[in-house]
Amino acid sequence: MDKAAGQCGGPQARSRGQLQLESSQDDPAHVEAAIGVPVRTRLLNSLAAASLAVSIAVAGTGVPAQAAATTSETKRPTETAAQAFAIDWVSMGIAVAGYLLGGGGGGANLDAAIREIKTAIAQSRTEIIAQIDAIAAAEVEGCLEAHTIEFLNIDFMDEYTLRAWAQNATSCATQASAFANAVQSPQSVDKIGFVIGPIFAIVLAARAQAGFVNGTDLVLRSQIRAYEAVVAKLTPTDCVKKRARDPGYPVDKWWECTAYNGDKGSSDWVTGNLREPDRTQAEDRATRNTSRPTAKTALPQLRALGV
Repeated sequence: MDKAAGQCGGPQARSRGQLQLESSQDDPAHVEAAIGVPVRTRLLNSLAAASLAVSIAVAGTGVPAQAAATTSETKRPTETAAQAFAIDWVSMGIAVAGYLLGGGGGGANLDAAIREIKTAIAQSRTEIIAQIDAIAAAEVEGCLEAHTIEFLNIDFMDEYTLRAWAQNATSCATQASAFANAVQSPQSVDKIGFVIGPIFAIVLAARAQAGFVNGTDLVLRSQIRAYEAVVAKLTPTDCVKKRARDPGYPVDKWWECTAYNGDKGSSDWVTGNLREPDRTQAEDRATRNTSRPTAKTALPQLRALGV
């Protein structure tokens, strides 16, 4: 019997045993641990440099625009989006934010971090805009798309225009965060969840280029709130703890969850009564093709900045 990650309906593959289902009485919500460890200013530049190195390495794993386009009609929207947004936007944003939180130093390293974001936006702008176009709120959709398009022109803006544009981009990102917190539809939350990373990376890069140091912590808090909403609202509520038992054998137990998009996921099986299966495994595996994994991974990184 294969008990590997993501396998569903495990007991049907067994030749023995009768399956007995029981509805979960467990708490359906799994709250993210608030790490929030303060980071000293003298450590922020090294953290930013480390984040930049990680983002450069991970960016190479992103799906090229042409490759994503050729498969988009054969895959469900969330599956295509998850592949198109494989770039580590959070690490890129943290690389810039670390320098800003440290007082704005960074010089050539900060410039390199900003260039990485520009390159990533240029490579994946088509996928980002396609995801933005699926957002139901017209006001949020419009500002996100406009700033994604115009971001690559910030090198040609004069100082006054750049500062005004960076402020407008900040307003747009905070609107997107508020939308993620206000909307109840999991489909809408998922769509906005995919663009939180790139839009906040755009904002941090634009603010850095405009010389805005103050307010970086508030921008990051807004991003944290958005990702917290994504994790909470996309956590599956359709979860059942299952049991299988044969005479003379210990009981097997596991969780099965179904995400809003119909994807299913199972936890690892545990045998006997000394341990309980891990529901979060089933939740994470069921939501593998949504924006929830990105949000869940991003939160500890963002909280570690101490904002």
